[in-house]
Amino acid sequence: MNRLAALLALALGLWPSTAAGATRAATAPPPVPAPGLAFAITLKGSGELLASGPFLLRVPGAKGTLRLELSRLAVEGARLRGEARLRNDTGILLAGLALDFESALTSPTGATELRTATPVAVSLQEPLVFGELLPAETTGRIPFEVAPVPLGQDVALTTLLGAVSGLAVEPPVAVAGAVQPVALDTDRYGRLYVATGGVGRILRVSAANASAAASPSEAARPSAPPTGLALRRRNGDLFVSTGDGIIQVHRPGRPRPATLDAGRPVKTLRIDTKHVLRASSGNAVLVFDEAKPGPARALGPEGAEVVSFDADAHGVVHAVVAEGVARRVVASGESGPAPFPARKGAGSDALDAPSACRFDGEGTLWVSAVSGTPEGTVLARFLPDGTPLVALSRLALVLLLGREDGAPVPAIVDLAPGTDRGLYVLLEDGSVFAVRPF
Repeated sequence: MNRLAALLALALGLWPSTAAGATRAATAPPPVPAPGLAFAITLKGSGELLASGPFLLRVPGAKGTLRLELSRLAVEGARLRGEARLRNDTGILLAGLALDFESALTSPTGATELRTATPVAVSLQEPLVFGELLPAETTGRIPFEVAPVPLGQDVALTTLLGAVSGLAVEPPVAVAGAVQPVALDTDRYGRLYVATGGVGRILRVSAANASAAASPSEAARPSAPPTGLALRRRNGDLFVSTGDGIIQVHRPGRPRPATLDAGRPVKTLRIDTKHVLRASSGNAVLVFDEAKPGPARALGPEGAEVVSFDADAHGVVHAVVAEGVARRVVASGESGPAPFPARKGAGSDALDAPSACRFDGEGTLWVSAVSGTPEGTVLARFLPDGTPLVALSRLALVLLLGREDGAPVPAIVDLAPGTDRGLYVLLEDGSVFAVRPF
C-alpha cells in the first residue's frame, strides 16, 4: 500500500515536507487547473491517515516558504475534520490567503497501475480565509470539514487535493521626484515608467531596485505636464498625452518627439498586446490605426468620463466610467457597453468604487478601488466572467506601508502589468509596489 502511495506521489509530482515519521503523500493537479499552492492528504480506504504534511509551500518570487500545518485530523463517515494554520516564512507580506480543496483521487483495492486512479469532486462549504500575514507571523488554527470523502472497502487509497491561494506583496519602492504621479507603464525589460504631473516628466526606474528609494532617470520631458502614458514594447516608443488633442511620441535615439493628432482632447493611454494604441476622451475611447484615430466609441452617457481602461487580447475594452460621484466597470460590445458582471467572492466589492483597471499577461482583469474600511478591497483580480480570484484589503496596504491601523493610506493611481503573472501598483505618494498571485 505504501509503495502505491509513493508511486502516485512520484508520478504526479507533489510532496509534502519531510517531517519526522511522515509518509510522502500522493497528489496531482486538479482536473481543471486552479490557482494556488497545491498540497495533498492521503488516506487508506478505511480512513486511516497516511500523510498530512506539514507542507512547505513555495511562493513564487519569495526566498522562503509558506508553512501549512494540518492537525486534529479525523474521519467520521464520509467527512474529514481537522484544523489548519499557516506560518509565513517567505520574508514578504502575504495577503488574501485562503485554503480550499479541489478534488480527490481514489485508487481501487488491488490496483497496481497509476491510470486506475479516479478523480472525485470534494470541497469545503466555504474556503478557509486567513487574510493577511506579515513575515514570521503564524495564524491561529481554523477548523475545517471536507466532504464527501470517497472511502470504503473497495478503495485502497484516497488523496485529497487542496491549494492555498493569495497574493505575494513586495515592499514598496519610493520613486524619487514622482510628485503628483498620474500614470504607470512597464517595458519589456521590466523597467517602470512613471508620469508625474508635479514635475512634468516621465521618470524611468528599474523595478529590481526594491531595497531602497529608487533613483530614476528622465525618459521624456513633454511640453506640458502629462495626463497619461503608454509604452509600445516592441520598439520602445513612448506615447504621452497632456490633456489636449496632441499625443507626443518619444522614440529611442531621436531628440525631438513626433506627434499624433487625436482630433479631440485625450487623457489615459493604453497599448494592448497587439501594439494597438488607444486613448480615452471624455466618455469614449479612441482606437488608432497607426497615426490615424478611429471613431470615438462611447462607454458611458454624455457627461460621463472614462477614468481608466484597458483592452484584452480580443480587443474588448474594459473601463472604469465615472458618472457624477458613481463609478462602475463596463465592457465594450457590438451592441454597446455592458456592466462588467459582478459575481460574489472575496474582492467583489472592488466593483462598487473602482478607480483603475488593467489586464495582466494571463488575460485576467485587475481592478483597484477606494475603500474606507479595513476589510474593504483596494485591489482585486477577476476572471473575464466576473469571478473574483484574489483581493488585497485596505488593512493589507496599511501593513505594507507600515502605517497605524486606521491611519490614512495613499490611493492607488494606476496599474501596470509585470512579469511572472505580477502587477505593479502606483500610489499617489509616488511609491510603487508589486503583487504576484499564487
